Amino acid sequence: MVFSAVNGYAQSKGNDTLAKRMKVEKRTVLEEYEPDMILSAEDRLALKEKRMVEAKRRRGILDTMDISDRKRKKLLKDLYKNPFSDRLMKTLADAKFEDAED
Repeated sequence: MVFSAVNGYAQSKGNDTLAKRMKVEKRTVLEEYEPDMILSAEDRLALKEKRMVEAKRRRGILDTMDISDRKRKKLLKDLYKNPFSDRLMKTLADAKFEDAED
């Protein structure tokens, strides 16, 4: 009986939509005192969505590159922890694409 309750909870938790998982604070402390200096919650959510799309694109590039698994893991870690790391940017800049050579 306990297992079925846990299973039901896990299934209901898995049905979250992308919008529910992506949350930004409605009001920040800076916005309370200087409302002109901060972006609105909708603008911050749009920027967050753009960052996620860019991360997916970069991950797709890394997945298609012919590099070792160890280096791929380091680069994926950089992608999520520090998306503008020197190692990641250098690897993406040095990538040679077949379309670019033609």
